[in-house]
Amino acid sequence: MDMVEWLYSLQHFGIKLGLHNISALLRLLNHPERSYPCVLIAGTNGKGSVAAMLHEILNASGLTAGMFTSPHLIRPTERIRIGRDEISDSDLTRLLKRMKATIEPAVQRGDLEAHPSFFEVITATALEAFRERSADVAVLEVGLGGRLDATNAVDADLSIIVNIDLDHVKSLGPTVEKIAWEKAGIIKQGVPVVSGAVRQRAISVLQRVARERNAEWIDARLAVSFESENEDRVTLRSSAARYEDLRIGLPGRHQIDNARVALAALERIAPRLGITVDPDAVRAGLDAVRWPARLQWLRGLPSLPDLLIDGAHNPAGVETLVGYLRANQRPKPVMLFGAMTGKLLPEMLGMLAPLVHSIVLTRPDVKRAADPEEVALLAREQIERVEVVADPAEGLQRAAALAGDQRYVLVAGSLYLAGAILASLEPRRAPGPVAM
Repeated sequence: MDMVEWLYSLQHFGIKLGLHNISALLRLLNHPERSYPCVLIAGTNGKGSVAAMLHEILNASGLTAGMFTSPHLIRPTERIRIGRDEISDSDLTRLLKRMKATIEPAVQRGDLEAHPSFFEVITATALEAFRERSADVAVLEVGLGGRLDATNAVDADLSIIVNIDLDHVKSLGPTVEKIAWEKAGIIKQGVPVVSGAVRQRAISVLQRVARERNAEWIDARLAVSFESENEDRVTLRSSAARYEDLRIGLPGRHQIDNARVALAALERIAPRLGITVDPDAVRAGLDAVRWPARLQWLRGLPSLPDLLIDGAHNPAGVETLVGYLRANQRPKPVMLFGAMTGKLLPEMLGMLAPLVHSIVLTRPDVKRAADPEEVALLAREQIERVEVVADPAEGLQRAAALAGDQRYVLVAGSLYLAGAILASLEPRRAPGPVAM
């Protein structure tokens, strides 16, 4: 049996919020997560960027750093990085075989109450991969929320909460305070927490939980300050170091704040890792960082105009995208848009409508994707030209035709749509997205 197909087949178990089953699986694997220090990162937006920044800086500091992120855009190997490389297809297959051989008898014996989900299995696989490769540290991005996410079964040495805003309200709650409480679930007893949150309502909740758990509170905005900017270079300062002439390899001014969070975390975890913070390593790591589908430009593609691909999928993410579009001195783009159900679509479309020429609505191939015909009813209230093309690859061709030679195509609304478009541009077959 193809092991990636087996992994994908686990989607029918759905999204399981809770730590009992993943904790049991990690016990069966003899706790790979205890073989190295771990950093756990939650947040509404920016957690992937902060994870990528911290991961690159740790590698530039001479460590072998593992990184686990989600979702993947094209292939599941993207979720697991060791050093600067994705896990290989062969290593992923081998580790998944080990997982299957461990899980199926355990379910029959009753050592596992239920078969682990897709996300539980890929999380455990990443932790095992890091142990196998003798990683010095692992950077783990929370999948959904924090308190009940499978990654939270790890006893992290540092917690990071990047920011808090409304998203996944059906699962996490309808208010900023409730979402903050769910994400505060990653704050461990006596373990420091670095915060990049800016909403005071969220900060109050996070600080209260930190006090209750005797966790040192580190506000990244206070710990690392913005000093100056010169063209595409910035200088940041902390009480420990001055980081000058930094070039951040990810576009958008919001990445400066994400870099401040990454640096505050680096300074706090460095003694645990036995390293001294080196501004040169920071400079090299931030310059090297890349994170696809976050304000990613693709230019020079055959028979296509320039593409700007962004995975903004909630109002806070769209606000960042809008700021970038306003600063971009080009004709309004044609937008290819597809989103998940349960998102705040009227708000998202309302923010983007003044900045786009027209819109093509499509549907990523995941169960939770919104019906583009229904989204069109909302879009037509705010955008003059609205078309529906259900297949993403065909939708891209239609958007490209509308853009012509004068405009570019903006792909937005969902990371799953971003992945579908990136996969359509590759000659190699992709297994497809997974909405978990």
